[in-house]
Amino acid sequence: MKITDAQVAVLAENQYQELELWYPLLRLREAGANVLTVAPSAEQLYGSKLGYPVKADLAISEVEAEQLDALIIPGGFAPENFRRTPQIVNLVRKVHEQGSLVAAICHAGWLLASAGIAKGKRLTCVPIIKDDVIHSGGNYVDEPVVRDGNLITSRLPGDLPVFCKEIIRYLEETPSRRNPDAAPLRAVAGRARTSADYTKPARVVQTSAGKSSANYRMHAVEAK
Repeated sequence: MKITDAQVAVLAENQYQELELWYPLLRLREAGANVLTVAPSAEQLYGSKLGYPVKADLAISEVEAEQLDALIIPGGFAPENFRRTPQIVNLVRKVHEQGSLVAAICHAGWLLASAGIAKGKRLTCVPIIKDDVIHSGGNYVDEPVVRDGNLITSRLPGDLPVFCKEIIRYLEETPSRRNPDAAPLRAVAGRARTSADYTKPARVVQTSAGKSSANYRMHAVEAK
């Protein structure tokens, strides 16, 4: 397909690794693809591991797999939070099943395991989670970037140049598998687009889910 026709979503959640979200997002926008961020909520602020904030273009309820040519999953500890949202796990699975690209880096291998798409695939990830990938049936290799069918994986932020290069190559070489009748990804009118410009960092905090509850939830607020 033409890269300018590509419809791409980048997932966002608290504790994401800064470069692994922003580098692919900006690089693919630079190449001409239509790239929007998707998170559990489009109203909530999400903070990176170091406090870099992001607000998503779309909530997970506002996007369907049939709209996507590619889904990019950043690492950090965000994948642990992605796994807590069934709609995100289902989106990853459905995008892969329809033949569109799923690209995952670093700890994002956790989400591939939860979606059940690692089994029998040759892939890589940050070494600390290789046992999880292996136990989910993946064929782990220690390489900067690995492409197996419509799955592209990399290990760490230092691999981002080859990771993004392989994503762009895939999109340019592969016919679109999304539903041609599906609406293209569009930002919601009146909602600010995801931008790397910000004036205040985010602070990720945890609060109890309820009185006397040992179940804690993570959220981000603007740092004072």
